[in-house]
Amino acid sequence: MLKHCGLFPVGTDMMRRLLWLSCGLCLVFSAYARADNLSADDIARKMLRSDAFGWEGAKTRIRMALVEPDGKRKERHMEILGRRQDGLLQTVVRFLGPQDIAGTAFLMLEKQNGASEQYIYLSGLKRTRRIVGREQEGSFMGSDFSYADMQRIDAKYATNKRLADEDLSGTPVYVLEATLTKDAPSNYGKVTTWVRKSDYLALRTKFFDRQGALEKTLYTRRIDKLEGKPVVAEALMQNAKTKHSTELHLESIERNDALPDAAFTPTALEHW
Repeated sequence: MLKHCGLFPVGTDMMRRLLWLSCGLCLVFSAYARADNLSADDIARKMLRSDAFGWEGAKTRIRMALVEPDGKRKERHMEILGRRQDGLLQTVVRFLGPQDIAGTAFLMLEKQNGASEQYIYLSGLKRTRRIVGREQEGSFMGSDFSYADMQRIDAKYATNKRLADEDLSGTPVYVLEATLTKDAPSNYGKVTTWVRKSDYLALRTKFFDRQGALEKTLYTRRIDKLEGKPVVAEALMQNAKTKHSTELHLESIERNDALPDAAFTPTALEHW
């Protein structure tokens, strides 16, 4: 059961790994020592292990709100299955509503080289197709997350460092910065993440385009607890260019450490 902890005022991840949902948010940072003896690599590993969304070995329900610049909202409801197989993340997302997208499903299978296979089942067309190439730069179901945001970026594509620690609305944080190479499979040129020192939760992540302009910002808006462990209960992604935003609200988590292999296949998307 989730224990409510109240709004976390981060001053500002879709939840981090829908990613993480995240996500170009799963960058592996290289060593850059500080007086506390934690390198950027150390902090990044701890951040990833925190599993702040609690989606691994679980069935999760999420409410997504798409918010236009004028405040108009569209809500969508999702159910997510997540697990690790041989250390690699596997995720299935099924849209439950509204009616026009109900049954649409998404599958991501992480691979050893850091890339992922991604598939989408379009309920209206009754067919499954793989998402490849520049399609991954497109919007995920009208949200401010792209398909590319949901997969790991291999460390070879980044020059990373730990910046000076900060205080974020009264909370001590580490600040990690990744500058991506020109041949990286991403539209971003730089990603900066603010990580809470007490439990290594990512509280804020800024995504910059190849020209150095801010493109999007992901905020952690509320943190709850699941079995004594902090999990992100509300997150907000804001697009700095379009002024559109996407809210994510955690509605429930049901632990299940015995999810079947058959649920994580392209064929299963049509029958879940």
